[in-house]
Amino acid sequence: MTQKRNELNFVRRMLTLPLGLALQVLAAVILCGLNGYAQSVPELPQKNGAGDTPDISIKLIQSANGGSLKPGETLQLSSLDGRVVLLDVFSSKCPHCIDHAPHVAELYNLYRTKGLTVLGLATDQPDRAEDVKSFIGTARIAYPVGFLTAEVIVYFLDRRNHGVPQMVLFGRDGKMVKRIIGWRPEDEKELRAAIDAELAKPATTRPAR
Repeated sequence: MTQKRNELNFVRRMLTLPLGLALQVLAAVILCGLNGYAQSVPELPQKNGAGDTPDISIKLIQSANGGSLKPGETLQLSSLDGRVVLLDVFSSKCPHCIDHAPHVAELYNLYRTKGLTVLGLATDQPDRAEDVKSFIGTARIAYPVGFLTAEVIVYFLDRRNHGVPQMVLFGRDGKMVKRIIGWRPEDEKELRAAIDAELAKPATTRPAR
């Protein structure tokens, strides 16, 4: 946990730097091997506060259709405990993200009534919210979208590749089952198979520890 806290503080500091400088610092850290420690399977935070992952607050740019939260309000990741969850990290200016987003929107429309929850997370700075809204409209995204946080980067994203798009799928038990970086035609088939497998599993209650 101390290592994660140190990395979290580092990422928070990086997010305050200009993009070019932040990327240089990140590259130096990776080359120096400071992220090369053993990692347990990432888990979503639990409603009861148990587990190793603290609750994470996401400021919403768009809420889900019919959802109780409004844009500008905060979603707690612990509220997704017990669901099959797909985190979709993207940038509004990323060409690959523009290509892949309609496919994720289609997956959401196909599986939402079956139990899939999708949360989009934009890497854009808060003052670029209008760019994100334009991206949402172009891709016809109906699921909630918020801003990426340092906590999500530290606990869920690939430590050696922060490229986007990056999708992280969690099962009903809260554990990560798949992470996809980039977007290729075969990725959609693999993602659908993983979603089908997780939705077919019975609901579980995670033990407190």
